[in-house]
Amino acid sequence: MTKYTDFINYHLSMLIDETRTGAYSRAVSKVVKPGDVVVDVGCGSGILSFFACRAGARHVHAIESEPVINIAELVAAKNGFQDRITFYNASSFNVDLPEPADVIVTETMGTFGFEEGILGSLTDARERLLKKGGTLIPHGVELFLVPVELPQFYEHVIDFWVNRCQGFDFSPVRHLTVNNFHPLKLHEGTFLGDPLRVQEIEFGETTQTEVKAGFTIHVRRQGWLHGLAGWFNAELIPGLSISNGPQDKASHWGLAFFPIGRPVSVDRGNRIDAEMSSSQNGEYWHWNVSVNGLRFEHSSTKGSLSSSPPL
Repeated sequence: MTKYTDFINYHLSMLIDETRTGAYSRAVSKVVKPGDVVVDVGCGSGILSFFACRAGARHVHAIESEPVINIAELVAAKNGFQDRITFYNASSFNVDLPEPADVIVTETMGTFGFEEGILGSLTDARERLLKKGGTLIPHGVELFLVPVELPQFYEHVIDFWVNRCQGFDFSPVRHLTVNNFHPLKLHEGTFLGDPLRVQEIEFGETTQTEVKAGFTIHVRRQGWLHGLAGWFNAELIPGLSISNGPQDKASHWGLAFFPIGRPVSVDRGNRIDAEMSSSQNGEYWHWNVSVNGLRFEHSSTKGSLSSSPPL
């Protein structure tokens, strides 16, 4: 499978996610008016740009740094939008426009909301590319976390590496897997406590460029704590949101599982203190968890292949 095929399949998974795509279609049709100028940050396959054209946008500036922009240009021409969409194969930070936009739209949200850089890129675009009083889609994003019990996943994905494989010692790989978050599907039966909203950001107002949250969650049932699971809720426009939470089973995203160094036995009423933060515009994530006198410190900077795990 080529890298280009990977891009196509990745964007296919988003296009066939009717919950996501349908919600964006409705949001764009309500906000974009005939004659509007629209900016699509991270346009991908171009679907949001096409929604804007269908809603009557006079011109769309579609920005995408990856090769998938070539697909967007082909589809735009096939649908007669080639004269109404200007494509920029660049980072939005490096794009200047001939006129400010009435609307900026983006769907650069990852499994835990911010790891595709939406916070930094949308804040920059708002300040440089949007008219005063213009509209952002989405309006804002909330992040939720919950402690979870995942014995099978932990054994198969994290602790697999401590066992010899075909007679060879792969144990250094465990250091990488336990310092990265993992997308997966979850049901509420895995929860050890109540979900907690740990961050709420309004894109029209925020000056934040990274996520930073400290919080406490109380255990609601006996079990084994294997880590934290997280998801987002994005308000596209007032009254219309999308989420990858456990109740949204059709989402292509899944949830984000942040493992801890080893499973910890917990009882009802135990307190879990944690901190969650991002760096490098959401590229890296850091999570610390304290429970029953134990403290676990994790970072995807330590889970990178360029890092040097201890042997």
